[in-house]
Amino acid sequence: MSGTDFMNHTSVPQRLLFIRLASGITRGNALAYLVAAFFSVGLLAFLSFIQPYALNVILGIPEDQQGRATLLLGVLNELITLLLVGPCGALSDKIGRRPVYALGFVWIGAGFAVIPLSQTFPQLVLTTMFWAVGAAAVGTMLATVLADTPDEKSRGALVGLTGICQGLGVMLSVFLLSKLPQLYELRGLESVAAGRLTYWTATALCLLTALVCFFGLRREPQSSAARHQSLRQLLREGGAAAANRRILLGYLVNFIARADIVVIGTYFSLHITQAALERGFSGADATAQAGIIAGVTQLAALLWAFVFLAFADRINRISVVIAAMALAFIGYTWVGLTPDPLAPVIYAAAIMMGVGEMSAILSGQLLLGHEAPFAIRGSVFGLAGIFGSIGILFANLFGGWLYDVWTKSAPFFVVGACNLLVLGFAVYVRRAERR
Repeated sequence: MSGTDFMNHTSVPQRLLFIRLASGITRGNALAYLVAAFFSVGLLAFLSFIQPYALNVILGIPEDQQGRATLLLGVLNELITLLLVGPCGALSDKIGRRPVYALGFVWIGAGFAVIPLSQTFPQLVLTTMFWAVGAAAVGTMLATVLADTPDEKSRGALVGLTGICQGLGVMLSVFLLSKLPQLYELRGLESVAAGRLTYWTATALCLLTALVCFFGLRREPQSSAARHQSLRQLLREGGAAAANRRILLGYLVNFIARADIVVIGTYFSLHITQAALERGFSGADATAQAGIIAGVTQLAALLWAFVFLAFADRINRISVVIAAMALAFIGYTWVGLTPDPLAPVIYAAAIMMGVGEMSAILSGQLLLGHEAPFAIRGSVFGLAGIFGSIGILFANLFGGWLYDVWTKSAPFFVVGACNLLVLGFAVYVRRAERR
């Protein structure tokens, strides 16, 4: 028996720092997951963040067409994800989380390798859709493995710690990877070559993370019921779980949390990049400036994850969702009401938006992880991913179109309103439980 197999067959519950792990999960498994969580969100966010560079520098798309180009890319990508996140979750219930997670990273790494080779917009669309196949697997496994890993009494603590790792991963994207085109240009590369090398750096990180997933995550024995059920059965059971109002609320929170991420990762960076270009910045310098401001957002999200870590297991799960939706509504609306994305006040609004973003992400993971039945947990999180994909489609369709034809603040107003609606449903669920 290999060392990995020995670790994965350990039945005595272990701890990682102050977190009690589920039976059969080792410290090595949990550490591998935290590394994967660090790179999962960072690398998924990186594609959205670097996209304005591809549109402006690599392809030279006119500025007045970039909102609709971003809309089309986002919608098509999420249609791919929408079709695949459910099957990815159900497949992981049958064959295990480890192979699905590792293959997802290999796939998005291949996508990062081919995207910057696009010479026309249709080629960019096709290569980005290819990337989205891997993103569906990675996004679904990120949430599913999180649900599998902790003992119930430590669920909030692990969700908070995962949020910290995710926040650090996004900071890697906006503070380091966003500056790579600028650094590569300083070494003598021309703009397109610098952009391509930046994408290929992300490819290398994807492949390294795939190795961590493959050798570090648990080789879990699946239940005989899951092995003998069809994917359609598992998906049907995941849908039936929505009869639990808490699970339905978790699906809705995932809807808006993913829409929030799109607005920050795509439209916030696009808004800042265009404003910087209008003031005479180069493409690389405009991307770096967007990285600074977006980095403030992610630093705030990271620090807020520590607050979440301290209180999540002490508060009713629905009350956590209510607070999260309120914070997100305030943050996104504030950014929408800020007319100049390069004005000093944008930093305060960006901080509040980061707090709202992290609150929405973690509250949904906490709620679903607590409520999802173990035997169909992958299916539940697969359907949660479908709701997330619908949220991204919604944000792109309405935000991208209104970004061009109405105001560049439109995406922030749209998701702010959606956060308010989910807040209303959460209050309803909480009052119904009290009755």
